[in-house]
Amino acid sequence: MRDKKKIIGSIAILVIFIIFLSVGYYISKPSKQFNSKEVFNETTSVESKDVKDTKEITVYINGEIKNPGVYKLKNDSRLDELIKISGGFLESADKSKLNLAKKLKDEDYIYVEKKLEGNPNGTANTHIGTSNQDAKININTASKDELKNIPGIGDVTAQKIIDYREKNSRFSSIEDLKKVGRIGDKTLEKIKEKADIR
Repeated sequence: MRDKKKIIGSIAILVIFIIFLSVGYYISKPSKQFNSKEVFNETTSVESKDVKDTKEITVYINGEIKNPGVYKLKNDSRLDELIKISGGFLESADKSKLNLAKKLKDEDYIYVEKKLEGNPNGTANTHIGTSNQDAKININTASKDELKNIPGIGDVTAQKIIDYREKNSRFSSIEDLKKVGRIGDKTLEKIKEKADIR
């Protein structure tokens, strides 16, 4: 009888021990938790990309173009797309100074100039007797490299001039150059010798 009780007691202890082991294993087992922050970040990233892709920009094109005016385009559109939807160039348009691959930004102003008379390529004729006025650089259309050829204008100032043009469309007078900064009266006098407004 005593042996039977001992056996039952041993079995009970063994069962309890197994239960404790099972509970301990279950508690210590790592569980994959739902990472709400990660899901939120992924959702936000997708939404931000969608907003960027669908954003529209408004630009204004004028000059030697068939249908000048204000147009709405997709974000990161190229100048070539704007030219196409505005009807294309007139025959008198000077295309030589335009970068058709340029990405457009909201509020951009694009002015297509007219070819110089007597020159179908739209570039100034160079020959003996060319006046000093003809040799001057137009600050309203000059590229960054062309602006840097003007005395008193370096890399930083040339970029400031281009930024001013993009924001205000053009310079009304040569004195407006003082509005971009880094240009004083003495520097302006040097610039006047090689630059003009057209």
